[in-house]
Amino acid sequence: MKIIKHCSQTFPTTATGFLVGMDAKSTLEITNSFPFPTIELPPTDGHHDNNAMSNHTAAAPRHKANTIYQNEMIRKLREVNVDANNVGWYTSANLGNFINLNMIENQYHYQKELNERTVAIVHDVSRSSQGSLSLRAFRLSPAFMLAYKENKFTTE
Repeated sequence: MKIIKHCSQTFPTTATGFLVGMDAKSTLEITNSFPFPTIELPPTDGHHDNNAMSNHTAAAPRHKANTIYQNEMIRKLREVNVDANNVGWYTSANLGNFINLNMIENQYHYQKELNERTVAIVHDVSRSSQGSLSLRAFRLSPAFMLAYKENKFTTE
C-alpha cells in the first residue's frame, strides 16, 4: 500500500524507493518500503526541466546519497529488531513505459552489489487507475547479468 500511495502522489513524476524484508529459503518476503528523499534540481535557464528531473529520479536507487540513506534506515530498523535486509527497490510507470537504461542499470546494481535475488517492483499508476492493480516484480537473469557485465548489451 505504501508503494501505491507514494507512486500515486508523485504521478506523473517517477517515484522510487527501496524495499526491506527477508530472504527465507525460496521466498523473498517484502515487509516494508521507504521512498527515496526528493532531490530538487536547480532550474535551467529559468525553466524547470521535467525530463531532467525524471531522469534524475529514475537513477535514484544507485545515487550515492540514497545509498547512504538506505544504509542508515536499515541500521535504525535493526536497532528496533525489525526485518531489515535490503531486498530491492521500486519505481512507478506510466502505461507500461518503464524498461529503459536507468531501470536496467539500477537492477544490475542491486543484483551485483547486494544480492542476486533482489527485485524491482514496478507500479503502473495509469493502468491501476483504469480499474485493476498493476504491480509487477522483475529480476535480471544470470545470462543477462553476464552479457551486461561484458558490455554485450545495448539499448539500440
